[in-house]
Amino acid sequence: MRAATGVTGRDTFVIVGTGAVIAQLKTVPLDLMETREIDISVPDVPDGDAISDLIDGSIGEGSPFDEAFGYDAHGVGPFTACLPDDWATRAVRYALPNSPGVVCLCPEVNDIALSQLCAWRETDRAWLEAGLSTGVLSLPAMAARATSIGNPNAPAPDEVDRRLAALSDRLRPGRS
Repeated sequence: MRAATGVTGRDTFVIVGTGAVIAQLKTVPLDLMETREIDISVPDVPDGDAISDLIDGSIGEGSPFDEAFGYDAHGVGPFTACLPDDWATRAVRYALPNSPGVVCLCPEVNDIALSQLCAWRETDRAWLEAGLSTGVLSLPAMAARATSIGNPNAPAPDEVDRRLAALSDRLRPGRS
């Protein structure tokens, strides 16, 4: 995050994706930790896409930063993550101990799960199943919040419901 601060001149970031889960849980199941990138959004900026591009170009995949440290940052825009409209009320504020003044907002794990549900790639489905089967995620919490996703990139509500039902079916005992 220090590198993101240096690149953007900002001190507040929203971490979306697996990085947010890792930052807020004391114990994270291995299946939920399989990532080498941190998805970062910069809130309250007039041109979030330009800052996202700056992050990608400076500390993103294949950058000298990535090669030196073995992980990278992916700049994302304000509508990349399909979070419930009230996600910030549940977000965990994480102040970096070695970077005074730098704050990361980490959406609550079930809010991150809804974003993964909206993306619905094979890796997202595997991550969701792992989170649900280990008890880190809650299908009822996700279902209750799903109606408040106002992101224009989110799938239609009936598709979100279909995906929630598919996850529930996959996790039923005796299914594989």
